[in-house]
Amino acid sequence: MSVLLELEIKRAFRDWRFIVFTIGMPMMIYLSSARNKTATLGGTSAAKYLLVSMAVFSAIGAALNAGGPRIAAEREIGWTRQLRLTSMSSGKYIAAKVLTGATVSLTATVAIFAFGGFFNGVRMSGPSWVGATLAVWFGSLVFCSLSVLLGYMFTSTSITVGLMVVNLGFSMAGGLFWPVETFPSWLRVVAKLTPTYHLAQLGHYAQRGEWPSVVDLVVLGGYLALFSALAAWLYRRDEIRV
Repeated sequence: MSVLLELEIKRAFRDWRFIVFTIGMPMMIYLSSARNKTATLGGTSAAKYLLVSMAVFSAIGAALNAGGPRIAAEREIGWTRQLRLTSMSSGKYIAAKVLTGATVSLTATVAIFAFGGFFNGVRMSGPSWVGATLAVWFGSLVFCSLSVLLGYMFTSTSITVGLMVVNLGFSMAGGLFWPVETFPSWLRVVAKLTPTYHLAQLGHYAQRGEWPSVVDLVVLGGYLALFSALAAWLYRRDEIRV
């Protein structure tokens, strides 16, 4: 599996869209939103709060785009069918996709945090930087699993639109662009049902040097189990068809 994983990671980083859309765009949004360094959000400076939000947005985009599009394309050209004739097990194939997503999401998270620190003067303690990075990366594994699921739901021509809708939908509803506290009461209820909200909460807790909420961990774990189970079911259905 190591050879396949190395190939997947190299292909992911060669894609210029990964750099532009999953790292460059969140950086631009952050700079345009965090100019006022005296403003506060969520009990901390707006610059810190928005930096965590954009790190989550970047990590989600990286995780979603790392595996799903490849799976959709490989299904159409018959690559997955050929792999089943080799010693490569289905578990190793899926694991390579998930680990690729985890690698690029960690890279995106580190890049956004480094950008905020170097170019916008955000200052946090060492443990807060490390904790926020690990929290965002850990939570992004949910979206690595979702990416695999979407790869089996969409075709290679429709998955780009599907990923964009899922990414922006979860990000907007989960409060990455606007604090959830500013939402109408009904939308706040919706926000707290999304994995993005709980992922952002993990990052904000870590950024403030606080322990994560058990509720956030349980909700993210539930989404991870749900997406993984659905992806496994669609994989088996796809296997029967071919």
